Amino acid sequence: MSHFEFAIPLQKDELLESHAGQYHVEDVVQPRLLLSKLQDAARAYNSDGVEYILEHFDTYFSIIVHGNKLEWNIINKGFDHVVRAAKNLCNHLEAIFQDQEIDNDVRVKNLNILKMSMYLFTQLMKTKDAKLAADNSTKLTLGKKGKKATDDDEFCGWTESDKQAALVALHLVLQQPLSRLWDPPLAEDNFVSMVADPCYNALEEQIIKNKVIRETVFQVLGVLIKKYNHGTSCLIKLVQILQMVEHAVSPICAGVVQLTKEFGLGTFGPQMVREIAEALASTDEENAGGGTEQGAAKNCGAFLLELTKELPKEMTGAIATIQPYLESDESYTLRISVLGMMCEVLSVELSGEGLTDEQRCQRDDFLDDLYEHLHDLSAYVRHKVLQFWCRLQRENCVPVSRQRTVLERAIGRLRDKAALVRKAAIQLLKVFLECNPFSAQLKLEMLEEQLQTEEKILEALQKKLNPGPDPELVKKWDKIEKDVVKTIKEKMDILTQDEPELSQASVHNLYEAIRKHLRDKDYYKAYLIVKHTERQYPDAKLLRCDMEKSDQVDYFVALLRNIFIIPDRRNSISQTQQCENEIALYKRFEEKENIVAFLQESVHFSRMVSEAVPLINSLLMSKQAGDVSEAIDFFTTAHHFNIESAKTGVVNMLMLVWSPDQDKREAVERAYRSMYVEDEARAERARAFAAARRLAALVTRIDAGAALALAHLVDLWLERGDISPAVIQVFWEMFLKKIDGTTDMESYAALSLLVMIAKAKPSVALANLEVIQSHGLTAEYDYRNLSVQLLLSLAKKNQRYPADHSIFTSVYDSLLETYSRMNKFMSFAANSIDLFYTVCDTPDVICAKLLAEMYRKIEETMVKDMDNEEEASLPTELLIRFVFVLGQVALQQLIYLDISVYSELRRRNQVREERKIEEKKKKKAGTFATPARRGRVDDLRRQTLMNVSGASASSRGQRAASVASNKGPSTNTTMTEEDTGLEGAVADDADAEYVRNVCERDIVGTGTTLSRYLPLLRWLLANPARCTPALQAAAALTFTRFMLVSNSVCEEGLQLMVTVLKRSKNASLRTNLTIAFADLTLRFPNLTQPWTHHIYHILSDEELEVRQCAVKMLSFLVLHEMVRVKGQIADMALCCADKDPRVANMTRLFFKQLSQKGNALYNVMPDIISRLSDPELNVPEEQYRVIMKYITSLIQKDRQMEALVEKLCQRFKLSTEERQWRDLAYCLSLFNYNERSLRKLIENLDCYKDKLHCNGVMECFTTLMNNTSKMARNDIKTLVTELSDKIEECFAVRDGEEGEMDSGAGVGPGAPRATPRRRPAPRRARRRSSSSPDENEPPNNDATPQSVRKSSRKPTRTKKAVSYESDESDDEPQKQEDDVFKKPTKKATRRRKL
Repeated sequence: MSHFEFAIPLQKDELLESHAGQYHVEDVVQPRLLLSKLQDAARAYNSDGVEYILEHFDTYFSIIVHGNKLEWNIINKGFDHVVRAAKNLCNHLEAIFQDQEIDNDVRVKNLNILKMSMYLFTQLMKTKDAKLAADNSTKLTLGKKGKKATDDDEFCGWTESDKQAALVALHLVLQQPLSRLWDPPLAEDNFVSMVADPCYNALEEQIIKNKVIRETVFQVLGVLIKKYNHGTSCLIKLVQILQMVEHAVSPICAGVVQLTKEFGLGTFGPQMVREIAEALASTDEENAGGGTEQGAAKNCGAFLLELTKELPKEMTGAIATIQPYLESDESYTLRISVLGMMCEVLSVELSGEGLTDEQRCQRDDFLDDLYEHLHDLSAYVRHKVLQFWCRLQRENCVPVSRQRTVLERAIGRLRDKAALVRKAAIQLLKVFLECNPFSAQLKLEMLEEQLQTEEKILEALQKKLNPGPDPELVKKWDKIEKDVVKTIKEKMDILTQDEPELSQASVHNLYEAIRKHLRDKDYYKAYLIVKHTERQYPDAKLLRCDMEKSDQVDYFVALLRNIFIIPDRRNSISQTQQCENEIALYKRFEEKENIVAFLQESVHFSRMVSEAVPLINSLLMSKQAGDVSEAIDFFTTAHHFNIESAKTGVVNMLMLVWSPDQDKREAVERAYRSMYVEDEARAERARAFAAARRLAALVTRIDAGAALALAHLVDLWLERGDISPAVIQVFWEMFLKKIDGTTDMESYAALSLLVMIAKAKPSVALANLEVIQSHGLTAEYDYRNLSVQLLLSLAKKNQRYPADHSIFTSVYDSLLETYSRMNKFMSFAANSIDLFYTVCDTPDVICAKLLAEMYRKIEETMVKDMDNEEEASLPTELLIRFVFVLGQVALQQLIYLDISVYSELRRRNQVREERKIEEKKKKKAGTFATPARRGRVDDLRRQTLMNVSGASASSRGQRAASVASNKGPSTNTTMTEEDTGLEGAVADDADAEYVRNVCERDIVGTGTTLSRYLPLLRWLLANPARCTPALQAAAALTFTRFMLVSNSVCEEGLQLMVTVLKRSKNASLRTNLTIAFADLTLRFPNLTQPWTHHIYHILSDEELEVRQCAVKMLSFLVLHEMVRVKGQIADMALCCADKDPRVANMTRLFFKQLSQKGNALYNVMPDIISRLSDPELNVPEEQYRVIMKYITSLIQKDRQMEALVEKLCQRFKLSTEERQWRDLAYCLSLFNYNERSLRKLIENLDCYKDKLHCNGVMECFTTLMNNTSKMARNDIKTLVTELSDKIEECFAVRDGEEGEMDSGAGVGPGAPRATPRRRPAPRRARRRSSSSPDENEPPNNDATPQSVRKSSRKPTRTKKAVSYESDESDDEPQKQEDDVFKKPTKKATRRRKL
């Protein structure tokens, strides 16, 4: 059977062609005959064994030819035959290979059997893969998943297990020494490539994720590489697959590791790196920047990084191959992978002290690359590199000498525009802190002190080793220096021969001889010895010879001086002892040098971290959650390392407890709990003491805003039990200074914390009333103030105490003592009065007594002054305090009646109503109430107590009229639940009316306690010359509080209040009165409404503080509809261009919010434009344009713009000044025109055509037309062209009439008046009751009869008692506006409303 040779074809069709001496397929079996032919082949196999393939190859080849056309059973049967033959082939060949020499015919025959079997084996695997892929594409339906899909795979006979079995059979065959079948014994490449194809196909499929299949594939490839020289081809093929198939990255990496470890292919990984580098280089040239290239680079990068993690030692040298890609800007993923490889190698292979010089150079090279790419163009690379540095620093792989530069660059990345990079930079700083090699405490001041101490010691050691000149010898030298210089100059040029004894002398002896001759004043001899000594230092002589003569003289003089003035230490001690001392000094000097160097690095490190703190502090308020969370973690770490500058950030973190983001709030709470509450001490007392100390230290450095945030955290900790009773007990001990070493500051901080705790847990104060009274209320002012705040927490107990209780007695006495003796008073007084009204059952009795006693002290002081002086002077300070208490009492009395008393009246009324309902139910049922029902009444009573506390008589009074109007006679004799509810509402209104009457009659009414002092307040306000500004400010504040209480006092005092507001020069007073006016407007809007225009004048106040307050107050009142929006809003518009940016920004924000409230801004736009254009106001034109440009930009609705265009055109008729024309034209140029608004502009051309001769007006219209025609539709451009043509016609007509009119016709005295304004036809798109969604829009321009318009306007003229809405109706915005422009003759001008 050796008459032919089987040649492995590249294409299967080649086997159909006949070639001499080669096997070819004679007949392709038809599909219908294949089963019978396969049965014949099976019988032949049973009889002939593997040699049957020589006769039946065509049968199996026919299956390959027909391929997908065949059924699965035929393909599977044929493949099963081939697999069985392949397995049997192993045994067959094993028997042949036992012979040392193989007969040539046997070799050729078995080689043909091997080639034919393996060809059929591999090609049938491809056929089955193609058949399965075709079936999957045709049968792809939704829901074909899970068990059903698995059953289909099993039915087709080509599952993962089948593929695995086929690969195992292939591996068994390849393990035989097949090369012996070739002559020479080297397998041909076609055969090796053919048997390797199934492995590469498996790598491209998802089945390669199966670990068993992956290991089998690489076992086959390992055999091919080791036995059949397939290494180079394998490398190329693996890289190609790696570039195209993403899921093959991890399997190929694991396979390369398997080849390295199981087959000893240690160079395979580095060779893969080189092949990848070449492949990427060729890809860059072919399709630079393509998506495929990016995917290939990503896959290769991921593979390289993963392979380096598995084989760091083998990959260390291979990184240099891929390193040039760090300079490429095209693929950031590849750069990340290369840098990650470097990080991995640095962490595993190039760390520690025992590195060779080559390894150290490689380490430095990698570190340099990582350092440079901290400034990479890609934010992703910068982010990853920062993470790599984090890992290296955490694993102590960064040399100390490099840490400074890395830290500096990391601090610079805190300013990065990418949030990812900033987050990683903060993480790196935190890791540097946690893993710093310097100290566990990095307090900068402490380190600097240590450094100074060590530097002084080092300096002293240096002086001992290198002593300086002796002061006595310096003085002697100064005396002989002139003679030495003179001698050298005179005898320098004399040539002399050296004395013979000098040649044998030592350097020490020579120095001693020089000193001796200088002492003996033999200067020339000393000079000669110096020249001789110079021979010991040839370089010095060469240096001297190059000098000028004068410089040489200085040179010898300097040498002689240094030798003479430095003392000789060798005379006092022996040479041996001196050497020992010097060695000990040098050792100690080196130790101190190391210590100083270490401390210098520590100080520098601490300073750099401190410099980074402000940047991280600014990130606390970042919008990026990652910035905030990392900043919190950093400050927590910095706090543990006691970095002083980080304390500011720790305090600023507190404000994040008010953040709307729950994650931020929780992060701050966790950070503060770990910093201040949690402790590692085992004993409970030790933990409590440490927590109390830390919290007290925190309180001493926070402000009032941060204290509120801390109080919130304390509330959370109490709720969770983090603050135990032991900690509270330590606070009490610190307050009483029972703990040794407690300072006054710590005692005060402990009391502040007790106030925070008591607000959440009032029992803390209730259990220590005696301590508070005996120690807190008798101590200094600050302690008294906190003690009263501590007592205020009792209000949460909902229990009131009698006026003679010891609490009130102690507070009363303490308040009077503070009133007359201490420098501070206001805060303590306010808190004390709050305490009376929240805890005492008869607060008015205590306050009346208090006021009387204070007034008596004032009178006593005035009597004493009259005895000492002729004219009595006012006790200003006492009077200020008294007036303040007056106002506080009035305000608290109002709150007490409006909330506490009213709530109690409502509660009682509710209980009565519940009882009535219960009684009616009992009568109706004919039974008595059971205990369960009585319990229900009690529950309702308790519920009422809880729910009515938020109500007030003031708010109820505003609804009284509506409730009363709803009350009507009932036709039913039996009261229903609705009737009962109505009766309850009326009762509530009666209670509210009762409270108002009490406020009016019994607080500041005639004959009451507070009314006695009203004349005093009026006198103080009316006589500013007799009292200080502080006293007048206090009187004004108190007077406004009296006005808040009573309607009559408010009505009488408004004139005085406004007068003081206008005339006072005290900015603080004017600010307080402005705020008070807003409060009065909320309470008595009808009374303050006539005086509102005075408040608008404050907007032009010279003081910035007053203007700011006025803008805030008016913004609040207007936006809450407490003040009518009228033409005076133009004064607010002026503030848009205020010289202070804060006022301008607040005003702009106001108009932006006003524009969002329906038609509110649209309704007042004409008034704003007219008012600001008024010549009397004289607003600079540039300022006017800035204001109108902003306000006009807020008008967004097209219909509002259309209406405004028409109104502004009509205003041209009434304007007489050229400046007014320019202003109106400028406003028109600001709008964005649509088709309808352009038509409005064209229709109203008659209104402004006589103004177009003004250059400013024409410029604005030119700008209008140019801006509108840009990027506009054709119909818009047509209208713009029409407008332009009509304007040109107007100029043409004007040119024709030049003989009759001059250029100033519209302004001069003899000129005709402006065209009388024609009343436009009224427009109304819909009735007020319309439910259209656009009812707030300006109406359409549909004409209606004049009678309809008149009838619709009549109801709007009726005056209401209280109205908070704008004068202009939202759905009637096109009423005629007021004429603000002045005309020459007022009689001819008729003012009409818009």
